[in-house]
Amino acid sequence: MSIRRPACLILAVLGCATLLGAPAAKVEMPEPLELDLDLPMALEQVLLVTEKLGYEVVEQDRAAGLIRTRDDETISGAYADSELKKIAVVVTDYQTSFHKGKYYMELQLSFLAPQRTAVAASAVIRGLKRSADGTEEWAPLKSNGVLEMRFLNELSYLVTGKRPYEKKLQYWQKSSQEIILRK
Repeated sequence: MSIRRPACLILAVLGCATLLGAPAAKVEMPEPLELDLDLPMALEQVLLVTEKLGYEVVEQDRAAGLIRTRDDETISGAYADSELKKIAVVVTDYQTSFHKGKYYMELQLSFLAPQRTAVAASAVIRGLKRSADGTEEWAPLKSNGVLEMRFLNELSYLVTGKRPYEKKLQYWQKSSQEIILRK
């Protein structure tokens, strides 16, 4: 009986440690946006949106329908960790933190039909991880879909006037509405 108690205690502690570890974040990546445009016209619209959002195109393969933007290295400073958490799934512990971040967008255009094109966006995000012993390394981070939704929403708004990827807010996050009483 006395041997079972420590064994049960050890299993309980290990079970709690795995639950307190890295939370499994649910990431909702947007589906590719289907546009009623031919491939050259869709490519021009994508280039307009990249320019509007401030991205600089570094690589463009019209035959493959691939566009890559320059690294955006504006994430730095004291709030880099919290800024990275807005666009990526970041798991840190008490010994590590992120001090810089950079990302670039990869845009893929696919031919579906003569007047139908699909546009997929993906963000490649890296963070400069600094540990307690002073070592630094660029670590890849998984995107949470915010940058992709932002790009595809702007593209859809430019072409159709609608934003299909608007996130629906929870009840407690919505702003209050004015109540109009009629007599």
